[in-house]
Amino acid sequence: MTRSIKKKQAIINAAIMAFKQNGYKATSMDQIALSADVSKRTVYNHFASKELLFDAILTQLLTLFTTSIRIIYQPEKSLSLQLTDIAQQELSLLSDPAFIDLAKVVMAEAIHSPHRINEALAEVENRDGDLSSWITAAKKDGVLQVEDVDFAAIQFYALLKAFCFWPQVIQGQSFPDKNQQESIIASAVNMFIGLYQI
Repeated sequence: MTRSIKKKQAIINAAIMAFKQNGYKATSMDQIALSADVSKRTVYNHFASKELLFDAILTQLLTLFTTSIRIIYQPEKSLSLQLTDIAQQELSLLSDPAFIDLAKVVMAEAIHSPHRINEALAEVENRDGDLSSWITAAKKDGVLQVEDVDFAAIQFYALLKAFCFWPQVIQGQSFPDKNQQESIIASAVNMFIGLYQI
């Protein structure tokens, strides 16, 4: 990693912390430069505006979404095992403190500028390798009966996030331990299969 890339990431990390603590609007580029231990000029060399710096944070969050979880339907493998694997990947991402910090910053700004967030999220919707694609493949294989594929995908993740995302983001609760995670995953998988498996 070059010195320039290290400085750029230090600026992004400092911005994440500053936005999380003070809010996007109340944070200045001067504060970010001070926190990142770089000059204000260095900050502007990498990011011409605070808006572009926030966009870099949003891109980092979306990159985590799109690269951390790969979902490919495997007809020879049971639905239960596949869904368990998908859920484990999801919880691995959700338990990452860096991901939680990014999510807090993005959600806070989403309240004030929902159009910016929606535009970015649109870029990752309907991508290959997501849960909707997996459900569609299982449906074509004749093992799932699902009318609204996107609804079912959101529903499955909601069963997980009710315990492994929202309590941590909103209430600052600790992430469930391994045994609790296994129980949460098993419950979500059983509910999904019970509702949709043919």
